[in-house]
Amino acid sequence: MEGGEMLGDCIAHRILSSEAHLSACLERYARENLMLYNPLDYAVEPHCAYVCNYGNNEKPIMFVGMNATANGMAQSGVPLGSLQYVKQYLGLESHHVRTPKEEHPKHTITGWDTVRSDPEGDRFWQYVSSKYPVRDFMSRCYVTTYCPVMYLNENGKEVLPPCLPHKLRNLVINSCDLHLIEVVDIIKPKVIIAIGSFTYEQVSKLFCSTEVGPAVYPLLHPAPSNAVSYKKWCSVANDQLLYAGVPQIIARGN
Repeated sequence: MEGGEMLGDCIAHRILSSEAHLSACLERYARENLMLYNPLDYAVEPHCAYVCNYGNNEKPIMFVGMNATANGMAQSGVPLGSLQYVKQYLGLESHHVRTPKEEHPKHTITGWDTVRSDPEGDRFWQYVSSKYPVRDFMSRCYVTTYCPVMYLNENGKEVLPPCLPHKLRNLVINSCDLHLIEVVDIIKPKVIIAIGSFTYEQVSKLFCSTEVGPAVYPLLHPAPSNAVSYKKWCSVANDQLLYAGVPQIIARGN
């Protein structure tokens, strides 16, 4: 095995090891009346395939999404993982996804048989794929998730990380902060693109006060519920990424 391949395996292994620790912490915390969907556990096979394919070397740019979504990462195990783009753009083969330990009838996990699309993932990967071949983008960028799980209440409604009960919220944020610091230390990005205001706030707290470290920039969240996002997300995203220097950094690597 060549030295570069050994280094790549080491980097991917370190990411997966950090994620395994985060997964164990999130599973352990008392959730009151909430249900936890943890794709790092039941969708570990496709998730490992993603990390081993695209988290296998240091990258100058890292994108950070907020959390796993019902028809995205919660189904595919891939960050912002709308299945259409996981298959067609990222080129991941079919992988087995187990049934979660808990499953709400409104949110069944069908894995690679999922037919529903994830609007946020669709919008993000559609934009990326329209700009860059996958090799160009993924050789310079790593896409990850700040809180790679999903919480549901008794009615099956998603409870986002900032809306969790106070005690659980503090535990989750603390664990996700520590994990993100580890991943940044592994990937060593020069630029972090934080998707959505909550993610930007959290990532900025961790890195913007340091004299030496990655520069953190915001990216408008691609959720359909965001009125600005719905109408002109691509235009705003284009301006924000240009300001952050993303196209220039990707171009330098080609």
